[in-house]
Amino acid sequence: MSKKRGSYQNWLVFICINKRICLKLQLTLLDDLFYRGTGPTGNCTYSCISRGELIVNGGMENVINDKPTGWIFTNPDNIISENSQGRVHSGNWSVNIEDDATLSQVINNIEPGCFYELSFFARGEGDQVSLNANVIFITNSGDILGGNIMIREQDITNSNRDFAYYRLITSQASVGTTGIRIDFIVNTNGNQSLDLDDVSLTSL
Repeated sequence: MSKKRGSYQNWLVFICINKRICLKLQLTLLDDLFYRGTGPTGNCTYSCISRGELIVNGGMENVINDKPTGWIFTNPDNIISENSQGRVHSGNWSVNIEDDATLSQVINNIEPGCFYELSFFARGEGDQVSLNANVIFITNSGDILGGNIMIREQDITNSNRDFAYYRLITSQASVGTTGIRIDFIVNTNGNQSLDLDDVSLTSL
């Protein structure tokens, strides 16, 4: 017996954004809109499993010799831990970065094919402060830029007790990615500097 044309059919649709977020939709549509056939069913899979927080000492709370542990310093004389009132976003410490200095951290055993979210809080100690925050994928064939936040001079808040929040989502980590390097590159005029706190990196 043939099915009556123009009848309505109910369709249950799952849309997966990632392993943690799926949407369930029920659609009622005219049967005539679909080519009816059979085939094997599939699974909604997503290989990236969250490992939680990937940054070590992102809150800058662990300090040895006036510097946050777990971080790499380029021009280390221009990087120092800071605990003055109004210059810490949370906890007891932030890190202060002066002109021509870079604060970095390398995270190993990164899973290819994933997206990553970097976030942090920053403020300028002066108005002539610029910042480049880079997420670099370390691969077997060389470094690849996965994401960048560039903040120009006079665009960073410099009010006392006021931090700005910054966030980026990277491109997808390519095949062969083995690690991630986070770079905070600061340039300033005179004796000005940048206060940085509460750095976070997670997989999506």
